[in-house]
Amino acid sequence: MVRHILVAVGTRPDSITLEAAIRLAHETDARVTALHVVDPVPPYVGAETCDFSATFEALDAYGHAVEARCLEAIHRSGCEGDARSIVLPMCSSTIGRAIAEHAREIGADLLVVGNRRASLFSFFRENLYKELLRHTDTPVLVATDALPAAAGRTLALRPRYAETV
Repeated sequence: MVRHILVAVGTRPDSITLEAAIRLAHETDARVTALHVVDPVPPYVGAETCDFSATFEALDAYGHAVEARCLEAIHRSGCEGDARSIVLPMCSSTIGRAIAEHAREIGADLLVVGNRRASLFSFFRENLYKELLRHTDTPVLVATDALPAAAGRTLALRPRYAETV
């Protein structure tokens, strides 16, 4: 039985991932924790060539804005939960690892992540789902938006379960 759902949220304000986690929380009477991970150093930029202080402050502020937006959505839905924003260290960590570690810390028994759309820059990004599976044995649910229905956007949930890799 699901008691605590950790949902990894990105920067999109119409988060299908958060919507899926809230829907599951209502169905299972679970607590929801929304987690936004700020990566201050994109993998395609050399850290030694830039002063990231202004960029880091802007990313951190935006992360807190995402956190506040998620917390408002959780409370508005009537679910019990909270939201957090964390910043990755400058080296030796990935978004997937940070999510898995945070899930262990809070005792989450289900992880909900989104399905990123492929783009030209996909080559430079980590595969969040695969990286998450490397670092957790907690079940992972991938929330994707299906093709729009006549009445609006519908939600498709595909359960995926972590395997020991």
